[in-house]
Amino acid sequence: MSSNTHSYPSQYIDCTCTIVERFAPTAFRATLPNGKPTVAFVQRKEAHLLDVLQPGDEVLCTVCPADFERARIRSRK
Repeated sequence: MSSNTHSYPSQYIDCTCTIVERFAPTAFRATLPNGKPTVAFVQRKEAHLLDVLQPGDEVLCTVCPADFERARIRSRK
């Protein structure tokens, strides 16, 4: 039997991103350490960060190696 499934990396990468701007209630444009842009989201359990994050702030994020265009904000650095 032939399997046509893709093998995606299961390990996530932790990195520091820099907030550029907020463009939605829970989403920010940010840059990765290599300068590439990403969309960084704040999860509901970290909602307290929404009141304090400003452009220029550094945040700790988690990204999936298969999709560097989206990041999850875990905390403020």
